[in-house]
This record gives sequence, structure tokens and C-alpha cells, in this order.
Amino acid sequence: MIRFSLTATALLLPQLAQAHPGHHAQASPLHLLTQPDHLATMALITALGAAAWFLLRGRS
Repeated sequence: MIRFSLTATALLLPQLAQAHPGHHAQASPLHLLTQPDHLATMALITALGAAAWFLLRGRS
């Protein structure tokens, strides 16, 4: 489960930076919380993580 979680995190977190075009080198972490496309991406990642946890928790 831990290996799956680490792999999923490594694959999904870069999507936050690619939520919309533009250079984010000077963007603050607050930018992720104020832009709707970043919020939607974080919600999708959280939902996928929760679904994976729910589906895989009984297999341990």
C-alpha cells in the first residue's frame, strides 16, 4: 500500500503545476489555493487517493 501511495503521489502531484499554462516560478503556495483550476486538480487528486484507500484498505 505504501509503495502504491508513493507512486501515485509521484505521478499526480506534478499535475498541480500543470493545471493551467503559465510560468509558476514566482508563484507563492497561496496561488494553489486561490486558482479554481488548481483547486479542482487538488480535489481530483484527493478523491482518487480516498477512493484508492477505501478500495485497498480491506486487502491488507
